[in-house]
Amino acid sequence: MRLKLSDMETELLRKLVNGEAVSISSQQRVRLELLGMIKEGPKGIVVTPTGRSLARAKLAEATASGGAREINASRDSRGRRMPFQRRSVF
Repeated sequence: MRLKLSDMETELLRKLVNGEAVSISSQQRVRLELLGMIKEGPKGIVVTPTGRSLARAKLAEATASGGAREINASRDSRGRRMPFQRRSVF
């Protein structure tokens, strides 16, 4: 079974693994705890081994895919983007 986590949740897990300070809503905290990604105890939030592996896997997957997309935009002779070249969303 593959767990479906949002980008925000994986980012929260990555920050928790790295020891960064994050603010998590109670709803997110309960969801991650029920999924077995974190445990909350007297020392605060602790990332479980499952959560660590998922955070690292998503990080490796994000870096392997290249991250940024190449945007083809019209450019003038100096290499600047031409004005009013946005695609319509309709």
